[in-house]
Amino acid sequence: MKSQKRSSILPKVVLALLVFFGITAGFKFNPGSKKENSQFPLSLKFKLLQPLHASADEWGFVRQSATWARGNSLFMDDIIAGIQSNTLLVLLASGNTVTATNLSLGDGGGVFDVRLTLANSGNEFQPSSSVYTTTKTFSNYLELKVAGTSNIALQFYWDDNPRLAGGDGALLIYNLARIAPSEWTAQATIESYVYMPDAVNDSTYSSLYPNQGLIQTYSWAGPLGTDSELGLHAQRGRVILEEMDNRTVFCFKTVVRLDGTANLFPLTAFANKALCQPGTSDEYYKLAYSQKLTGNLNVTAKSGWEEGAVTYPATPATDTLCGLTDLNFGLFDMNGFVRDGVDSSAVPSDYVPATRVTGLYGRIGSQGKSGSGDGHGVTWDDTSKSTIDGLNTVVTFKTPEENVGSVIPVN
Repeated sequence: MKSQKRSSILPKVVLALLVFFGITAGFKFNPGSKKENSQFPLSLKFKLLQPLHASADEWGFVRQSATWARGNSLFMDDIIAGIQSNTLLVLLASGNTVTATNLSLGDGGGVFDVRLTLANSGNEFQPSSSVYTTTKTFSNYLELKVAGTSNIALQFYWDDNPRLAGGDGALLIYNLARIAPSEWTAQATIESYVYMPDAVNDSTYSSLYPNQGLIQTYSWAGPLGTDSELGLHAQRGRVILEEMDNRTVFCFKTVVRLDGTANLFPLTAFANKALCQPGTSDEYYKLAYSQKLTGNLNVTAKSGWEEGAVTYPATPATDTLCGLTDLNFGLFDMNGFVRDGVDSSAVPSDYVPATRVTGLYGRIGSQGKSGSGDGHGVTWDDTSKSTIDGLNTVVTFKTPEENVGSVIPVN
């Protein structure tokens, strides 16, 4: 009976995950490229990563989710490097705001009005976030608006070194449909926060997590697309990534909320219901995995799907898909899927131990190891149900900053 249930539910599970984690975008600054439609001394190249196409047995969302998150991180790195390498832009924008209108990004991107402020000493930006509770101040700000409108497509706040331990990190907020309207229908607001916990000077972490590295938290609110039932109803979620053990292990966890009334089975007796049957409560997909960053990049993964709850502490019953079947643990290497349904005692020694992944999974549904704050007001690994449910009120674009010194139009 268990095998029959597994065979019937698994394709739907993977279908849902293709939508959740198939939205990926990469960005790259190319300061040396030819400027088009603008004299703004900075060029953007928009690179679109293709959605995932994986078979039902491959747990393809494990790789895809990491690809999406790394793309966000690379964007932040590239934008900072691109600006810092442009002497003219740094000269113009330091202590001032430079603006440009009708800037074309190419590669499917839209046309934008741009503003950039650098080194805004004494008048720093203080945007709110879904991740931190204290005031964070950033001296640099980049904003893209859809040309000729007030519709913000992207906001980026950062200091010169977001990887500084105990610093304020970097905050990126964007909307894919506004960035590349010809490519995406995703109207969700996506917030990416990158931060380095102070594992040396903060007593909370120096004793418990001495090898803690960079963390990245991605949260979204709104539909991930308007061209599918899943895209319309997967409107809230959070992805958390951590570098651990001196950057030799990569840890990941996520919670995605799907409206329980999503009509995933319109031609069956389960019409007007989501994945878990027969209820209509909101449903929560959970995933945790750890990946070695050496050797064959082996991954050990654990997942589950619940209706109406994100149970904490996790119990064996919450490790299943709607209480019907259990695919844990899933194993992957650098070539992709290896196998699933692996008992914890059978995880090979060259993979991250199952006990460690179980511990990571066990924090899902709570504020995680950052607790009520890590000493710097950052609850970066909070995946509690109340937090996921409330993302629609806090993951938003911020009021554009106006008090930023002299404005210098450059086109």
